[in-house]
Amino acid sequence: MNFELSQRQRNIQWTASEFAKGEFDPDLRFKFDQGREFPESIWKKACQLGFIGVHYPKEFGGLGLGFLEKVLVIEAFCKVDSGIGTALSTVDLGSIIILKFGTDNQKRQFVTPLAKGEKVLSTAFAESEVGKDLSTIATVAERVGKEYILNGRKRFVCNVFLANAFIILCRESKEGWITLILEKEESAEISPVERMGLRMVRFGDIEFKGVRVPFERRVGVENEGLLQASHLHQEVALRSAAQALGISQGAFERALNYAKEREAFGKKLSQFQIIRHKLADIAVGIEVARCLTYKSAHEYDQGKMKPDSLAITELEVGRRLVRMVYDAMQIFGGIGYMAEMDIEHYYRDAVVIGVALGAEEELKDGIAEKIFGSGS
Repeated sequence: MNFELSQRQRNIQWTASEFAKGEFDPDLRFKFDQGREFPESIWKKACQLGFIGVHYPKEFGGLGLGFLEKVLVIEAFCKVDSGIGTALSTVDLGSIIILKFGTDNQKRQFVTPLAKGEKVLSTAFAESEVGKDLSTIATVAERVGKEYILNGRKRFVCNVFLANAFIILCRESKEGWITLILEKEESAEISPVERMGLRMVRFGDIEFKGVRVPFERRVGVENEGLLQASHLHQEVALRSAAQALGISQGAFERALNYAKEREAFGKKLSQFQIIRHKLADIAVGIEVARCLTYKSAHEYDQGKMKPDSLAITELEVGRRLVRMVYDAMQIFGGIGYMAEMDIEHYYRDAVVIGVALGAEEELKDGIAEKIFGSGS
């Protein structure tokens, strides 16, 4: 059992970190966050250097590496800035579905442009506040000749205004659960949903009223939609864990530097035991989160991902994330709540990522079912 990253992986990690330090300008970060703007120019550069498609096969514009390498890139980006890092890690949501289940033509049409920075892809699966509850899905697609007629409403769609295409999970009366690729030009009504954090990533709802989708845009075969949804969940969970890891590390480093510089009652904050213990707790939490996240990403690349193992990662990383960033913010005192301080938006972003990692009770139910068996 080897717990060390390879030299190539360390190189990717270092390169991603140096890119972020050089490109994520503090003034731009504040401008993008306050203006709810997507960092398009930085995204284009990240694509040119291969960061977005690091895990895509070479024939479709990628570097041909694993998802662990993608996790390392996301972590490095989010450590330097939670907002820009998260925005860059959401531009190709759903690519895993096309790569695993799509035709070569679909991969060339929809995946290759993602690596080049020419297009943005997103998914539209959820229809209720409980995003993972697929039992609530009512969106239907009626097969008519060589096309589908799509009707329904999707909620909390990521990059709803930026994406050029969406992968839609729906049901067809004869084909069962299927996914369709809907291009932006095809008529659908979009309404925004505002959130506390991740301001550079716009969310919204999409409503379909008789939208026509060509048959060749169906991904995979009949009644394969739920299997595809399972693969998507694994990938999104790993992305979220990597984001959480980077955000926690970034918050920790900012709090540590502040504690070394700030004085109170004639002493540096770093000399007070309560501050030292708080930072020690955060350091332990980050190490736990990193071990679990890297382990899950390695299992994913080896094709050995177990649902309960991933749930453990989601549970532990998620419940530590918000507490660690909150504790880091407390070290700053009142100034930590000011908008010009990085730690302020790190906390806002951490809350959203914590939600994305899943409800603690739901994750515990899944882990307990594995322990006791579904019949117990």
